[in-house]
Amino acid sequence: MSEVVLHPLTCGTFVVDKGTLNNREWGVRYEHPNPMYVLEHPKGIVLFDTGLNHRGLGDPAAWWGETISGLEMRVAEKDCLPAQLERLGISPRDVRYVVMSHLHIDHAGEMESFPHATFIVRSSELKFAWWADVHMRHVYILNDLKNTRKFHYVELPDSVDFDLFGDGSIVCVHTPGHTPGHQSAVVSVKGRESKVILCADACYLIENLDYHIYSANLIWNAEAWCQTIGRLRMMKEQGCDLWLGHEMEDWKRHNKE
Repeated sequence: MSEVVLHPLTCGTFVVDKGTLNNREWGVRYEHPNPMYVLEHPKGIVLFDTGLNHRGLGDPAAWWGETISGLEMRVAEKDCLPAQLERLGISPRDVRYVVMSHLHIDHAGEMESFPHATFIVRSSELKFAWWADVHMRHVYILNDLKNTRKFHYVELPDSVDFDLFGDGSIVCVHTPGHTPGHQSAVVSVKGRESKVILCADACYLIENLDYHIYSANLIWNAEAWCQTIGRLRMMKEQGCDLWLGHEMEDWKRHNKE
């Protein structure tokens, strides 16, 4: 099995009402990272999520509209994925695959920066992004998606694990709940005995995992969310290292290692 060199990045931070993440601490302001990852595999560069779109920073209200109402965005262009890749010596043309956990504002923003890559996405997520349920439409940004219609997609069916290189090093697993086509990645990271699970928004915070507490607003299906949390808990018990979607303490821990 090949081992992957993993580079954790964050597209700045957001400051939100923590109640939107745990449905408990309403009125508490919480700063969280917006993780995205570069995975160096012997057969090519893989991205897991793309963060926020730098094209919107000049006029956030025009680009994202009401979606960012009440949200404090601590994001500069240097935090966005193209600039971060440049610091790693990686050009957009070097990227072979882009694995999309889902297509929300803080995960799919920079998709259009990689027109030559192959995108790995759940078919259900791709369809939902273009015509989501009413309460979820505001977090799928047309300005981010409109130039990606003709990109090359591998559209995965739900409930099927997908081994990206066929060697077990990067496996995409369906983790619905936050959205219908949400997926996480199981990665064999160089220098680590335990597999790393890039959870994305399948689980925001450690307390979501411990207590099955789910988001109050940005959730497609609560039952599916709880089933996914159960799967993640099982993976943790089997020795996997869960890298959570928006847990600041978790992020700090990974970046000290």
